Amino acid sequence: MPGVEAFWVPNMLWNVGPPTCFVILHVPDMVNHTSQTDWDLSDRTDRARAYEILIRWGLPHSMLRWLDGALLVDLWDELDLPDEIRVSWTPAIVRATPTKTVDIFDLGFTRGLGPDGTETAQIRGYEPLPPTASPTESPTEPPSHVKRRVDPVNGHPWG
Repeated sequence: MPGVEAFWVPNMLWNVGPPTCFVILHVPDMVNHTSQTDWDLSDRTDRARAYEILIRWGLPHSMLRWLDGALLVDLWDELDLPDEIRVSWTPAIVRATPTKTVDIFDLGFTRGLGPDGTETAQIRGYEPLPPTASPTESPTEPPSHVKRRVDPVNGHPWG
């Protein structure tokens, strides 16, 4: 595009799981040309600047490794990007942005792929806790119904 260096545009966003999405990334500031080279991705401000660098100058393998789609959607409106890049990335951002209302009382999560192609969460059914030892049984001694064998020579239990 005129006035803008070549850049890569994804057709969809992806997830980078922890702890990788929160590492300290070592890359020069190719946007504002400051002396900063370490970007703490667990810090929102640093992550925004690192994402600007990755989006404007990064190669696909760098973006895939360090740029998390959910964290990018969260920062999207705050990023300082040329209009051409913002317009080009918008379809992937829109596709990854939830537009539905969630009823907190609807716990019917299912396992499978969501509309964005990522795996959805599943909640197990509520299970009762296992029964606890009765107050009459000591945790160090076996229950009374367990038979013990005794060594006939030494008289010691074999357990």
